[in-house]
Amino acid sequence: MNCLIVDDNPLARMAVRNMVKQIDDLNLLGELDNATQAFNFIQKNNCDLLLLDIEMPGISGLDLIKTLEHKPLIILITSKTEYALEGYELQVVDYLLKPVAFSRLLKAISHARELYDMQHQRGKENSTKDFLFVRANNQMTRIDFEEILYVEAMGDYVIFHTDSKKYVVHLTMKGVQESLPEDRFVRVHRSYIAALDKIDNMVQNSLEINKHVIPVSETYKSILTKHMNTLSKQ
Repeated sequence: MNCLIVDDNPLARMAVRNMVKQIDDLNLLGELDNATQAFNFIQKNNCDLLLLDIEMPGISGLDLIKTLEHKPLIILITSKTEYALEGYELQVVDYLLKPVAFSRLLKAISHARELYDMQHQRGKENSTKDFLFVRANNQMTRIDFEEILYVEAMGDYVIFHTDSKKYVVHLTMKGVQESLPEDRFVRVHRSYIAALDKIDNMVQNSLEINKHVIPVSETYKSILTKHMNTLSKQ
């Protein structure tokens, strides 16, 4: 797993770094001293695990978690106990108190590894399928991945747009994204998921699919560009 340490205390960073370097399957991407730098770094790099302090100048660790659309697995490492409930409400993997014992960090990393493996296994299972079933018009309807142009959020519903039909389904965008193979579909906006092989053109902050213009937000633009570059390689 690729991990990142974020803590404004250099001694705390050093202590965590020394422990991380003893864990074979952790690849330390770097260490940062504030949440703003961490936000920018995560947008541009594949970070699987964040070892995060809470109380830092400017944006707190908890505020950072709230701003991330695509969250890595997160282990909070802090000297304060009062943030534990809010941390778990934000679905962090674990909450460790400083000074952190190596055995305690290993336990948290082991839990993170299990979650990481589960997420990646789910992605592999999705990639072997070429369809999904949705409940639309009071019946279960099969939609082939090949038919989907893009998915649009509409309140508490999502709309699957295909060449011939629209399917309105009571789902969340997060649920849809987790059900679609990530090598074929990419989130381009908080309200849109696009089929990569259906994209005709991309101009600045929008793309065209079958004469439909779809906005691309800055948050997802770099992710989309990476996918499109991958597709363009020979």
